[in-house]
Amino acid sequence: MLEIRISRSPDLAKLEAEGFRLRIVHGNAYHLLIDGVPAVTSKREVASGTLYCPLIIDQNGRTENPCSNHQCWWIGERPCDSTGRPMSEMVSNDAAEDKGDGIRTSAAFSRKRADKTNYADYHEKVWAYVCMIWHEAQVIDPNCDPRSAKPVPAVVDAQARIFRYPDMATTRAGIGAATARLLTDRVAIIGMGGTGSYILDLLAKTPISQIHIFDGDKFLLHNAFRAPGAPHETDFSEPTKVDWFGALYDRMHMGIVRHPYHILAEQLPELAGFDFVFVAIDDADARKVILEGLMAMGVPFIDVGIDVALNDVPSLRGACRFTAGTQEQHSHVRDVVSFAKPPDNDIYRNIQVADLNMLNAAMAVTKWKKIRGFYADDLREHHSLYTIATHALTKEDRGEA
Repeated sequence: MLEIRISRSPDLAKLEAEGFRLRIVHGNAYHLLIDGVPAVTSKREVASGTLYCPLIIDQNGRTENPCSNHQCWWIGERPCDSTGRPMSEMVSNDAAEDKGDGIRTSAAFSRKRADKTNYADYHEKVWAYVCMIWHEAQVIDPNCDPRSAKPVPAVVDAQARIFRYPDMATTRAGIGAATARLLTDRVAIIGMGGTGSYILDLLAKTPISQIHIFDGDKFLLHNAFRAPGAPHETDFSEPTKVDWFGALYDRMHMGIVRHPYHILAEQLPELAGFDFVFVAIDDADARKVILEGLMAMGVPFIDVGIDVALNDVPSLRGACRFTAGTQEQHSHVRDVVSFAKPPDNDIYRNIQVADLNMLNAAMAVTKWKKIRGFYADDLREHHSLYTIATHALTKEDRGEA
């Protein structure tokens, strides 16, 4: 986990040296809080509040300068001027917001520099907002001050995270509270072919503690054309798929666990302790064993599949499918998932194309995020089919609202 050191960022070091009470939170997002800022209440009293802003840093833990976001937020009663009138001119939104990691704000501020350019650094940005609030408080209490008489070491609250570098996408977007819904201990992906590898690509960007990948096959030349990434021509030494993709995504996510074998009936008990399982295999017999085993153990899952055939034109026709099974709803699975083997002479079935593998994976991961509550899910469908030729998307087996 990347550790923030104030010494790496001169702007934060200056605020610390000036006596500001800095609090830095590393969680699903990165946050900067300045505690003890004097503000006027509606009763014309001086009370302390907290100034908040997202903390944008680089891969080395240094703050981004100039600041790309000019906004700040407030924790406490909304600041007033010295007459007790709310400072509406600087408030862009007076609704409470959940910033994630236990941080809830009461108002959003928006005040740009006079020349409309970005603040040069966090030192200038913090001072700009603090001065607007504090100067009104000084009218009532000339001795109030947001600073201590001597430097106060910044408080750094760093939660254990799984990424090798900061998640600035979540921080910039301000979706830490939503991302917290994806916190999961153990997720499995069974099958690291075209669709399974794209599922890993998407899950590696979420805060799952451990992502277990299962596949006993080798990573061969044809796999490179239906999987994420771009292998070099010298890379084809026939590593296992789990080693190939495990090494690739270990550069970003520290919780990739490799299992270089297929899941058969004997290995089913290994899946009992997982929070969720993605099944991305084209072996009908193995799919039946795995899905029935997961349903019996009460482990939620999403099974994916693509069925593509070459017609006489020649063009490809077919569909992408996902089927979700949860403890509350899985009776539909046996009706919508085919466990029949394709004919031995049906050589054009199970064609895999990278864009369809990627689409199928995105459908599955999007549904998982809905199940977790990251995305809204009004229909609560547990089975969906995208048909290529008609661009149709069916949504079936809806759960109770």
